[in-house]
Amino acid sequence: MKKIIAANWKNNGSKEFIKNYFDYFAKNLNNTNKNEIIFFPPDLYMDQIDKYSKKLNFSLGGQNFTSSGDDFTLTGGTSSKMFIDNGCSHILIGHSEMRLYGFDTYTPANLLCFTHDHLQAILCVGEDHNDKKNNHTSEKISKQLKDLYENEFIPKKVIIAYEPVWAIGSGKIPTLDNISFIHRFIKNNILEKLPSLKEKDIMVLYGGSVNLKNAKDILSAPHVDGVLIGGASLEVKEFTSICNLKI
Repeated sequence: MKKIIAANWKNNGSKEFIKNYFDYFAKNLNNTNKNEIIFFPPDLYMDQIDKYSKKLNFSLGGQNFTSSGDDFTLTGGTSSKMFIDNGCSHILIGHSEMRLYGFDTYTPANLLCFTHDHLQAILCVGEDHNDKKNNHTSEKISKQLKDLYENEFIPKKVIIAYEPVWAIGSGKIPTLDNISFIHRFIKNNILEKLPSLKEKDIMVLYGGSVNLKNAKDILSAPHVDGVLIGGASLEVKEFTSICNLKI
């Protein structure tokens, strides 16, 4: 079954790293399942990585955005049209790190804007340690998903990424049963609010300490449509092996 395999490089990379990475990736990628592969590099390296995207058949995405249209100016800002101009087809929004440090500019109105600008949005949701400890996971995720229902939007242009904050970079993950349960909960939550949709219209990825040891089990779990990978995506041999998995 086709899955989404997404690499979030965060603030990592260099010109030399990128050349070495994609030299290896090109020689060793054997994506027989034809999974959809997406790279989310730092903005400064998008143009360099875009040169490899068509040859290797992967997509490119931005890690965050600061404005959607031409009527808003901001020093240091990046608009959705700039991402598209540099080969991007996807954008991450609402990532827990951006929320935590106050850099996230996501609003429901912006979600509507850049989906109409033809960017595929990946909206990150998930609970932190306190939410988990107090059994508030479902409540927290419901609140984060509420933004989807406040404006008319294009459902098939929005993917959800479930990232339990307590799992990111910790080496710990929820049980496979819990991952399946939350993914199903997210899909049901959206279907209840937007009954015109069908389950096939809703894709949910898992992110949080995904690596080669656990990726196949996670990708094989019910209701999981793909993975969003952080640290392991910087290890080209490991990430290539994940892309080559047969699910």
